[in-house]
Amino acid sequence: MSKIDLLQINDPKGELPDSFYKYSIKKEIKYPTLSKNYKSQICIIGAGFTGLSAGLCLAESGFEVIILEANRVGFGASGRNGGQVGSGQRWDQEKIEKHFGFKKAKIFWEISQDAKKEVISRMKLHNIDCDFSPGIINATINRKDTNNLFDEVNNLKKKYQYTKIQKLSSSELSTIIDTELYYGGCLDFGAGHMNPLKFVQGLGTAAKKNNVQIFEKCCVEKIDYGKKNTISISNGYTVVSDYLIIACNGYLGNLEPNISSRVMPINNFILTTEVLGNNLLNSFLNNNYAVADNKFVPNYFRPSPDNRLIFGGGENYTYRFPKDIKTFVRKKMLKVYPQLENTRIDFAWGGTLAVTRNRLPYFAKIQPNVFSASGYSGHGVALSVLAGKIIAELIEGDSKRFNFMNNIPIKPFPGNSNFQWPLLVLGMLWYSLRDRFK
Repeated sequence: MSKIDLLQINDPKGELPDSFYKYSIKKEIKYPTLSKNYKSQICIIGAGFTGLSAGLCLAESGFEVIILEANRVGFGASGRNGGQVGSGQRWDQEKIEKHFGFKKAKIFWEISQDAKKEVISRMKLHNIDCDFSPGIINATINRKDTNNLFDEVNNLKKKYQYTKIQKLSSSELSTIIDTELYYGGCLDFGAGHMNPLKFVQGLGTAAKKNNVQIFEKCCVEKIDYGKKNTISISNGYTVVSDYLIIACNGYLGNLEPNISSRVMPINNFILTTEVLGNNLLNSFLNNNYAVADNKFVPNYFRPSPDNRLIFGGGENYTYRFPKDIKTFVRKKMLKVYPQLENTRIDFAWGGTLAVTRNRLPYFAKIQPNVFSASGYSGHGVALSVLAGKIIAELIEGDSKRFNFMNNIPIKPFPGNSNFQWPLLVLGMLWYSLRDRFK
């Protein structure tokens, strides 16, 4: 893995991918490259949701902050993802209760609720227009999974007083989303979806207004820890900081082995159709809800503001993206919507996210003054934003929420760096095969 540059292998120019999100923004926002040595109270590596959120929170509290981005603000998963601001964690609450007990499960739930609130709060505070719309449907593919989902809805209402959710029968679901593939589901009005690239650029603009120094095209090659951390950049310049936050997620590489042994990169893919006409998916487009199904490798999809279908599905477990992403994802889209057989695909792109062994996030204290949060495992749109705030709270002297997340047991992937990826591939392939036979 040390010989593979995840920052360049699939995006050799180091620019934002040619996604629908890039097409939809009015103007690309660019930041300078660091051209001198620098000293700062806080240095953050990575200008995605976690890094920008942490930097913004700390700057609002009066800290001097510099953010180093290897490529472009929002280059990583933050600017490429499905845009679903979902409830809860990757595990459902009943599973969390069984493993951690109800008292801790309630804290997990409160953190997930705070994560959604933080996203909405930032949108309102900074006037970030990112096409947010309420409503996410969780769809199931068989009777057993539907019964389990309905039990979870009952549990959320009874134990957590969460009433913004309702069950959907197969007929109700098919009417809303124009497909008969799913057995049942639920509609969560307390969740929603957005254009993630617009949101991450809005966070960057807000951070800049609060005097955060953001530098692009600054790839960190080495970190020397100490009372003062020294961060060496590929262009020969250095940053010296009192505190360091590592917010690289799936694009970390081997920059920090303690993180990379527990947080592994995988690739996921999205396409966007042409503008839909001829009465295609009218009900789905009009309701404007996002959908995620319950496969281990989920399909997730939603309408765009201009009546396209944004459809995500499929992963691969090699370093490189498929040569033909459109065809790769289109096959999965047509299983859900065979009526789109003759529909043109206008955009298709891939991105690298990060998973942990148990699919819960990894919050880490690498050194007394070095912190990280990553490994959101496909459920990080909201949590990654709150994670930045939680790290900021820690630096400001409030360690309660960080310590709670830091105490989640995240085991390393087995083997050294030469074997971790092949073992992950075998495990993920097993789960993807299991999906086919559900």
